[in-house]
Amino acid sequence: MIRKLLIVSCLGLWSLVGSAQWNTTNLLRMGRNAIYFDDYVSAIDNFNNIIRVKPYLPEPYFFRGLAKLNLDDYEGAIQDYSKAIELNPNYFHAYTYRGVAWNSLNKYEEALKDYAQAIALDPTAAYVYAYRGITEAEMGNFEAAEKDYTKALRIDNKLLATYLNRAIVREKLDNTDGAMADCNSAIHLNMFSDDAYRLRGYLWYKQKDYHNAIEDFNRALKANPENTAILMSRALVWHAMKRYPQMLEDYNEVLRIDSNDIYAYYNRAMLRAEVGETNAAIRDLDRVVEMNPDNILVYFNRGLLKMEINDLYGAYDDFSESIRLYPDFVKAYLVRAEVNDHLRDSVAAYQDRYQATQVLQRYQKMKAGDRNALVDTATNFQRVVDLNDRNDGVRDVINGRVQDKNVIVELQGVFYIQYVSLDSLRSGKVQYYNKHIMDYNQSHNYDPAITIGNKVQHYLPEFLQPYMERLSAEIQADGSPDAYLLRGSFYLNRQEFTKAIEDFSKVSAGDPRNLLAIFNEANARMLMYDYIESIDDKTPRVIGAREESRQVDYSLVLEGYRKCLEIDPDFIFALFNIANVYAKSGEIDKAIETYTQVLRQDKDIAEAYFNRGLLYIYTGQKALANADLSKAGELGIVGAYNVIKRYCKD
Repeated sequence: MIRKLLIVSCLGLWSLVGSAQWNTTNLLRMGRNAIYFDDYVSAIDNFNNIIRVKPYLPEPYFFRGLAKLNLDDYEGAIQDYSKAIELNPNYFHAYTYRGVAWNSLNKYEEALKDYAQAIALDPTAAYVYAYRGITEAEMGNFEAAEKDYTKALRIDNKLLATYLNRAIVREKLDNTDGAMADCNSAIHLNMFSDDAYRLRGYLWYKQKDYHNAIEDFNRALKANPENTAILMSRALVWHAMKRYPQMLEDYNEVLRIDSNDIYAYYNRAMLRAEVGETNAAIRDLDRVVEMNPDNILVYFNRGLLKMEINDLYGAYDDFSESIRLYPDFVKAYLVRAEVNDHLRDSVAAYQDRYQATQVLQRYQKMKAGDRNALVDTATNFQRVVDLNDRNDGVRDVINGRVQDKNVIVELQGVFYIQYVSLDSLRSGKVQYYNKHIMDYNQSHNYDPAITIGNKVQHYLPEFLQPYMERLSAEIQADGSPDAYLLRGSFYLNRQEFTKAIEDFSKVSAGDPRNLLAIFNEANARMLMYDYIESIDDKTPRVIGAREESRQVDYSLVLEGYRKCLEIDPDFIFALFNIANVYAKSGEIDKAIETYTQVLRQDKDIAEAYFNRGLLYIYTGQKALANADLSKAGELGIVGAYNVIKRYCKD
């Protein structure tokens, strides 16, 4: 659990670029973008090209190491970080992430040395203490880990993951009250943290407060309905409460989400065996055997169930397979002896009992100090009882990117002004009509045209470059507001947010009622915040960088959208975007009401139905959610139907 919760993030990671003037190096920009989009193979290729030309720069080695770290190439990452350090002995981030790579290889002493060096270079870097705490915890040094987590939180009390990691080690140190307090702090930072609710639910479960445990697991599932680990944890609480139907429902839901979850099959089999559904339990264990044919407990338990239905030969084969995998399995010899008795093979039964006795005698010799007493080691036993020994290594890798098969449902994004090709206009691909857009296009002879949408339009550089050159020339000649507006839209499409904001602000400064410029300036800020948040979301999953629940200041964004509504109260796209801001800020009721206002003005905005439907799911109003998502699907958002199937059923 400690490794799973290393969710700290380093917001300063991407700010490294400025210090090395990477904006002048297109290849580095492309490589960093490839990392952001999880295309690590392409990223490495870009950094290789930089290294060929400028092998004396430490930064491309560092970023290439980061890409390799994301591909689980820890050794390769260490080599690159070491090269970066050779070129710049004070490269703080290289020491930090080399420590992460050492930790991933379970080379904890090396990791600790690198973290110590990083701390010597910057004693105020909270997340390095958090990393070191993770390493100490994995070494079993829980008191040292707690001290490091506490140090990190003294420097930065917004590190949500560090509260959770400290809660874990405090639980190990039997400080349940402290662990609970840390979970509460994490929830205070982020009321939607499924990890925090899940961990607190586990603490309630340990205290046998099953009601509160269920409540917290329910909250965790509201935040992340597709998290199978939460469902598995809740199932254990149902078992303690002897609520077997609910337990079965949770295992079924896990397998609906992930049909290859080996633990869910195994646990469901044990549950079915407990409630007398023997044949169904055997079928589940058959599936487990298909996924991992080297597990002694699966064969052993399936053999016991086959004995219950009098499939003696099947039971004999399963017990024999357990013994083949682990020749010192005493219980398997004894139950196979019982099967041989039923089959009237007394000689075989005697041999099995004799063998069991021999193994027991070797165990006694081992306890007396004879190290050669056992044929199979405890390590081997652990391997053959690990259900997931093979399953952990099964991944789909596409273009260097590890794919997550779980569907993540997200809000439809904000609307913003974009340029559009004439072919798209002629083919009727523009989704929504707007008077301001139409007036602009007509007055400028549709060259280039603009539209409004919330999906990025992708165009080849050959299409964009002539326009960019023309617009820059117009700006240089007479500071044309229209040229600034269009160029800002180009920059926004390319996620060059700062440049986009500068261009839009030039327009609004000269014309305070230019709705399109004011709208897109607010959108550029909103999309920039989303971009930063998405980096936070991705980095922890990959490298365990510092995560903190930051309260984003959307005041300038809201100010821009409200100015748009002052200029034109019927400009519903600004109203929709305001609703998105409320949703992202956790103001769910205000968001729902604002989406409702959008739909009062225009009943055909599919995205408003979709987003309001998601919020209704979160608030437990499944009937309303179903109605909204159905309408969204009808209006063209096909994915709404999948959401209905997954989340709106009783």
